[in-house]
Amino acid sequence: MNVTHLECAACGLEHEAHRLQNLCRECGKPLLVRYDLERAGRSLTKRSLRGRRPDMWRYREVLPVENDENIVTLGEGWTPLLHSERLGKKLGLRDLYIKDESQNPTQSFKARGMAT
Repeated sequence: MNVTHLECAACGLEHEAHRLQNLCRECGKPLLVRYDLERAGRSLTKRSLRGRRPDMWRYREVLPVENDENIVTLGEGWTPLLHSERLGKKLGLRDLYIKDESQNPTQSFKARGMAT
């Protein structure tokens, strides 16, 4: 696993990565997962991605799961990214894309978060 620690989004306090927790013990704000991206990048390459499954677990190296046996999935992820030309034009944006998370098994963006 490439997780190095958890870090408070507000005060920056570091917390142990291998303990189940989601709020800072000092200020009660959410914790962010921090990764050793250099290490993850050694196995997460364009070439390695080619043969992987078409869901969020293809990026396993940067997901906060220690043991593959703990993965529970309904096939979340790999939802389409849609080019929204008309809305983009209205908003003055040339390249506006919208991620269609309704294609997840739960028809919600929440499926990704619940899987990890």
